[in-house]
Amino acid sequence: MGSVYLRGNSYVGQYKDRGRSVQKTLGKKGVITKTSARAILAKIEESVTLKRYDLLDAEIPTLNEFASEYIKHGRDVLKKRSWKRDIYGLRKFRELFGNRLLSEITARDVDDFKKFRLKDVSASTVNRELQCIRSLFNLAKRWNRFFGNNPVSEARLIQVNNQKERILSNDEEDRLLALSNPHLKPILITALNTGMRKNEILTLKWSNIDQDTGVITLEHTNTKTKRTRRIPINSILRKLLLEQRLKSGGNDYVFLGPSGNAYRRHDSIKGSFERTCKNAGIEGLRFHDLRHTAATRMVEAGASIVAVSKILGHSDIKMTMRYTHPDTSLKEAVELLTKSNISDSLTDRFTDNQEMS
Repeated sequence: MGSVYLRGNSYVGQYKDRGRSVQKTLGKKGVITKTSARAILAKIEESVTLKRYDLLDAEIPTLNEFASEYIKHGRDVLKKRSWKRDIYGLRKFRELFGNRLLSEITARDVDDFKKFRLKDVSASTVNRELQCIRSLFNLAKRWNRFFGNNPVSEARLIQVNNQKERILSNDEEDRLLALSNPHLKPILITALNTGMRKNEILTLKWSNIDQDTGVITLEHTNTKTKRTRRIPINSILRKLLLEQRLKSGGNDYVFLGPSGNAYRRHDSIKGSFERTCKNAGIEGLRFHDLRHTAATRMVEAGASIVAVSKILGHSDIKMTMRYTHPDTSLKEAVELLTKSNISDSLTDRFTDNQEMS
């Protein structure tokens, strides 16, 4: 049986492999416990005993090694627009477990990682990082670079009480638009009249707009679901697009920043948006809430759930159903009973019997 000891801030395991003494860093103190370190060491020793350790060393990469392959695959093959975010999503996990083989990373490690990260960031942020890590293990398994269960799937994401979607009131909208600068205001109006995502708006080109048919076509390469989406242009947006065309000066992009160039990053307007909200006295509003606002207003105005789902580009209509108001719908359904002849006759008979008695 090998031993576990502290070297600096890391737990190190020492064991025998074919008569040779081997030392291996198991994880940082504070991220894993000594008990976890012993469990990791036991797994390594089991592999040695069953003559599988050479196979693992030869075929299963370390987290750092495969993370580089994963990022390149997302960037060069999948053409993910968010591949740079994957780098940040994996960064902390790599700092802690980067030198470990994928097969040596356990669900307990993932749970320890959650505790470690929750000291500095929100549960939602940790979940985004875990989703990236889970995707990495899934790819490794598909490529036969990793065997067994995905440790993130076993550990699961953190249960989060989803923030109630913030809907912009008419008064708040008036204040927000009144205080928006000339570059931000048309972007906000577009969001409120299409339900488009921020990145879809900032990367919108004139080639995506057909003024004759009154339709915006978002190509599959520029949507979150990787599906082409068509959005009708209403009268407010039609007028705005005509004004933007005059300002564009022949630029391919519909919306231009203060420098006169197209927006290059999805968070290019974050500072401007937050300052405008603050000046307008609007709290707790995210840009994405403008999408929720557009969806809610369409549903409340009587648009069908199917139509709203297509406009928003939801892959599952259940995602759109959250914009309905089930309590109101139930009340309306029951109220319909009062309009039936059967109900009326029952009420009359009940009243007559009461009077006779």
